[in-house]
Amino acid sequence: MVYCMADLHGEREFFLQMLEQIHFSESDHLYILGDVIDRGPDGVELLLQIMASPNMTMLLGNHEQMCLSTLGPRNKLGARELWRQNGGAPTYRELLYHRTPPERNRILQYLSGLPDHLECTVGGQKFYLVHGCPGNDHDTRIWGRVEPDSVSPYPDTVCIVGHTPTVILTEQRNGDFSIWHGRGIVDIDCGCGHMRVDRRRLACLRLDDMAEFYVGGIGD
Repeated sequence: MVYCMADLHGEREFFLQMLEQIHFSESDHLYILGDVIDRGPDGVELLLQIMASPNMTMLLGNHEQMCLSTLGPRNKLGARELWRQNGGAPTYRELLYHRTPPERNRILQYLSGLPDHLECTVGGQKFYLVHGCPGNDHDTRIWGRVEPDSVSPYPDTVCIVGHTPTVILTEQRNGDFSIWHGRGIVDIDCGCGHMRVDRRRLACLRLDDMAEFYVGGIGD
């Protein structure tokens, strides 16, 4: 089976519970659509787990890009403050003060090699996987946001995205956050990592049959 998750944001307990719920095995494959780090406490541990798993493929998110822009060899002026404002402090402290330079460099090298989108076909259905928004440039793919009226720009292809919490698209006022289905676009960011939001959940989408799985929320 082929699964997708996005925006783990350091909530490793949710991630482990999800792997158990879907009975994830060596014969399965998991795509993670970026933003594994920041906000929650265990982003670096999550990265190391994903790096060690041959059947997990990670895409670059804007939070990984902020990490690279701050600590990578091509760091940018002002990047550290932007990262801090967006919840990067736990990752910054962990990488800088609690990891050895070789381990930190190995993680940064891994992040620098991540793709910002992927295409795959599962059961005859074509998918375009991206963190932010399908587009022709890098910034759109990691920073762009889908809108309620967004349409897949690729014929016969379903775009799976994260980055934008689905509550923004649904204006959901009651109940736990859920996966959003648009016109050829599916958003699976259900607020994981927003630690003060009780209704946040980690969502997982099985591409073989579009089955949905959730961990977290008020009901849990």
